[in-house]
Amino acid sequence: VVAWQMLQFHGAVGVALNTLALAVLIGLGWFIAVKCNAVERSRMIVLIILTMSTVVFWALFEQSAASMTLYADRVMDRNILGLQLTAAQFGALNALFIFLFAPLFAWLWTRLGSRGLEPSTPVKFALGIAQAGLGFGALVIGAANPDQAGLVSGYWMVLAYLLHTTGELCLSPVGLSAVTKLAVPSVVGVMMGAWFLATAYSEFVAAQLAKLAAVETVDGTVADIGAALASYTELFSNLLWVGLGVAAALLLISPVLKRMMHGVH
Repeated sequence: VVAWQMLQFHGAVGVALNTLALAVLIGLGWFIAVKCNAVERSRMIVLIILTMSTVVFWALFEQSAASMTLYADRVMDRNILGLQLTAAQFGALNALFIFLFAPLFAWLWTRLGSRGLEPSTPVKFALGIAQAGLGFGALVIGAANPDQAGLVSGYWMVLAYLLHTTGELCLSPVGLSAVTKLAVPSVVGVMMGAWFLATAYSEFVAAQLAKLAAVETVDGTVADIGAALASYTELFSNLLWVGLGVAAALLLISPVLKRMMHGVH
C-alpha cells in the first residue's frame, strides 16, 4: 500500500531518492575516512565511482520501458520477419538476447582471462556504457532513413536492443561481483544496497529523460509523425553522446582505477 501511494507522487519519490542518496554518500565518506586502511579506502573509492557510473548506464538502458516503447508505438514500422509486433513486444528482445549471448560472454571472459587479456572491471563498465549509447545511435540512423510513410524500420530497434543487452552483459553481472570483491567485508550488505539504490535512482532519471521527448497525441495517436520523430531523434542523439562521453571518461581513468583496486580483478 505504501509503495503504491509513493508511485502516485513522483516528486516525493524524487526527493526521497535525492535525500537517501546524499545520506548514503555522506555515511560512506565518513566510513572510508575513519574506518578503512589505505587499501580498503582505495578499493571503496573505486567501488563508489563504478556504482555512480551505473546510474548513467541504467538511465539509458531503461528507456526501453519509456521513450523506446513509445518510439516503437508511434513512429516505427513494427513488421519484423513478416510478423506485426506490438510496441511492448520489442521488450522481449532483451530477454532473448540474454539467453543467446550470456553463455558466449561467460566463455569469452574465461577465455581472455586464461590468456591474460581479460579487460579490467572499469574497462568492462566503459564498454557497457558505450554500447548503451550506441544503441541510441542505431535509432538515430534509422530515423535518418524513414520509409515513404515517414516510419522507421523496426530492425533498427532490434539492433538497439542487441547493443543494450550486450552492454548489460558487460556491466551488470560484473558489477555485482565487484561489489562483493571491493567492499570492506563489514559493509558488503550496505554496498549491495547502495548498488541497487543507484539502480533505483537511475530509473527515476530515466523517466525524467523520457519526458524531454513528450509529443502531442490525439486519442493516443501522434498528430504529426514528422515532429514526433524529430523530438525522439533529438533525445536519442543526446543520449548517444552522453553514453559515449561517460564511457570515454571512464576508459580514460580505468588504469588509475585498476591500480586502486590492488589486485582485485
